[in-house]
Amino acid sequence: MSIKIKNTIINSLNKIRDNQFDEDTIRTLLITSREYLKFDGLIRELAHFIAHPQRNQGLFHKKVNCRYAKLKLADQQMLKLNVSVNFSDIKTEDDLSDFLLGGINIEKIEARLFDTLYKDGLDDLPEDHLIQYTGFTKQLAEQFLKQSYTKTGQYYILNLLKTEKLLSLYEFLPKKENIDQKDIEETIQKGQALTAKTRKSIDRLCSVLRGAIYFNSVFTSESISNEFQTCFADVLKKFEIDLNYLTVIEVKLDDILLCLMALLHDSSFEFFDKNIARVYLCCNLKKESRDKSSTDLSHQDYLYQNGVLALYITYKFENKTTSYPLFVSDLEIKNYIDYEDFSSQDVSELQTELPWFNAIRPDKKLKLKAYA
Repeated sequence: MSIKIKNTIINSLNKIRDNQFDEDTIRTLLITSREYLKFDGLIRELAHFIAHPQRNQGLFHKKVNCRYAKLKLADQQMLKLNVSVNFSDIKTEDDLSDFLLGGINIEKIEARLFDTLYKDGLDDLPEDHLIQYTGFTKQLAEQFLKQSYTKTGQYYILNLLKTEKLLSLYEFLPKKENIDQKDIEETIQKGQALTAKTRKSIDRLCSVLRGAIYFNSVFTSESISNEFQTCFADVLKKFEIDLNYLTVIEVKLDDILLCLMALLHDSSFEFFDKNIARVYLCCNLKKESRDKSSTDLSHQDYLYQNGVLALYITYKFENKTTSYPLFVSDLEIKNYIDYEDFSSQDVSELQTELPWFNAIRPDKKLKLKAYA
């Protein structure tokens, strides 16, 4: 046991207890503790993210990389609109999804894209959605994909191709007098029916996995709280540190979360195709406050009174810039940004990057400020 590391952890926890902490305190606490976190979960992921702000792996990366891949496929399909497209065939949402994300051959798919769309996509998809549209649980879907594909070089190849080819060859075998041809034909027909059913299941599963795009937060305040009380508790036990500090963390969780968001600002993701996305702090509205028709406040004042802090990611593909939420918090803007600061800048749009991204204590109270 390192006495120096133990003292560093205790010093950070004392600052949290005494309301003297800022983002630097949280950075020190997580980076110092990360090698002692047994479970490769959210707290450890945040620590890795803070230590290495350009991520090409990890829990968050899998989710945003998968969402990016789906949006890129949709964008690529839209770029093909000048090619002959029969829009009369697009009658339902499923048809539209199949078209927008249809540039994938299920028989042979590049390995990185397969892992991103299907393996990581399975993790990002709510299980109730998967069951509703495919009948598979996540565990069964994972097993089905594993049984259905074989990785060969840089590609995943559909195993069913061999069976289909074999069945087609049987039809052309020379007929022999001493063999019941009727039995052979029935066997071939049953095999063809089974492979057709299997192919339909594979096609449906892959279609649902690549067609469903969710923009829910990649983590929640509750999950952070739970991991502090479980995974981080193991660190305290290892160093024989008073577990009462966990109650301190629970009480100060909102301010800790603000520090984490400030630390994640200006970090980046490297996607499967090497494109880079940037993370930034911005505003969002509380769910119950998204209709401002009944107020006389300006849009910016309304946002200040009813807005919450969020982390978005943004990237460019071709000549288009796309932004979507990474994490939307319950932290109210008015509690962490002074009105004088907020009203001095034009941040009336929800996705506008905030110029206040340092979580510091200028007057003992934790605030977001534009300077360190």
